[in-house]
Amino acid sequence: MAERIKMKINLTQNLTAIVTGHGKTKAYLHRFKIAENATCPCGKMHQTTDHLIFECELLTKERNRLKSSISQTNRWPTNKKALIGKHYKDFTKFINEIPFEEINAEETTAIEFQSL
Repeated sequence: MAERIKMKINLTQNLTAIVTGHGKTKAYLHRFKIAENATCPCGKMHQTTDHLIFECELLTKERNRLKSSISQTNRWPTNKKALIGKHYKDFTKFINEIPFEEINAEETTAIEFQSL
């Protein structure tokens, strides 16, 4: 417990989006009609935070680096709580390598404001 209290967390937009599930993913953006659909550009399923962490084929290289680091102390797949608590440094590196703007660029629509 004392380690977690002393742990300094560098909050980034990507980390906040993945931990809270708010923002950046197509599933979230689709809820607010910012994205036309919730399907991940990999074409497999909705682009949720769990999909990005555990399944998305577009992040295979990054996930393999994360798995390699985690496999030294834990078995994969682990859960988000363990990733944040026990593997914070490796997990945040993985999260910050997700190129949200690049992988979602084609599918995201601009928000249009109509004058009344």
